[in-house]
Amino acid sequence: MTSKKITLIYPFAYGYLDFVVQELRSNPNIEVTDIKTDTIKYTYPNVFVKIWNGITKLFGSNIKKKYFNQQVLGKIKEKQDIIFVIRPDMLEDSLLKKLKANTKTFTAYLYDSCKKFPRQLDIAPIFDEIYSYEKEDIAKYNFIETSNFIYDERLEPEEIQYDLFNVSSYDSRIDEINAVSKILSESGLKIHFVLFWFEKLVYPHLISTTQYLTLEETKKLIAQSKAMIDIQREDQKGLSFRTFESLGYRKKLITTNAAVKDYAFYHPNNMLVIDSHHLDPDVIKKFLELDYVEIPEDIIDKYRVTNFTKKIFKL
Repeated sequence: MTSKKITLIYPFAYGYLDFVVQELRSNPNIEVTDIKTDTIKYTYPNVFVKIWNGITKLFGSNIKKKYFNQQVLGKIKEKQDIIFVIRPDMLEDSLLKKLKANTKTFTAYLYDSCKKFPRQLDIAPIFDEIYSYEKEDIAKYNFIETSNFIYDERLEPEEIQYDLFNVSSYDSRIDEINAVSKILSESGLKIHFVLFWFEKLVYPHLISTTQYLTLEETKKLIAQSKAMIDIQREDQKGLSFRTFESLGYRKKLITTNAAVKDYAFYHPNNMLVIDSHHLDPDVIKKFLELDYVEIPEDIIDKYRVTNFTKKIFKL
């Protein structure tokens, strides 16, 4: 039997895509090429090359970009059945066209809305298939609907130390997250809010870190908490991985994304939608006291990484 050749190209994704790669590699009839674009680093051999690159960039040439493109193309040894790209807007048109010429099906998965990254629309015609979890973009641009996925369901029991756990990056949500952490903490709830940025930040109820939490570290904190709280960006309507972690680990979720109510796995005992600007801690405390309701296995199965992989890669 001829092997199916699949290449995945994607930037740093917290390790979520590693589970997709593992799922593909578990199939003996699939040859997987895994290209993590954030690991491709160009080092100037000397200061003169760096100066020269600064000059040539003025005329549209860039040594670092040329190196990056060569490294990506060099990892693909023969024509592929599927090349799957996340954040395709980060790649140059010339590279995208060469990739398309080297595969039967050229597929994109958009992690963000076209409002946030409008270049996604400019390059859309290059792709054979475009997947998205943003319903507005799906309806407007005829993208294929998908969602993030449950990547893990094994949670080792831990002593509960926190009522609520949150991990976020420093971005446009910071004032909202800071305000929510203040209200919840002052109400007597035990919170553990982790804030990632490349330099130390000072917020009274947030734990600043300059290192991304690994999935294992996140998993341990989830196990130590009664519930997770997810504060999504205003430009994102699709469900974050926090939603699918809560589903897979059978943990309660508090979220600002009302879209969870539209899914079959939603249950008011398990998921609470809040308005962060009109927050009532008493509502959250009552929610935490409710018994978790098990979701039917057939519903959970639809959102497992196995089914995500089958759908995207036509298995």
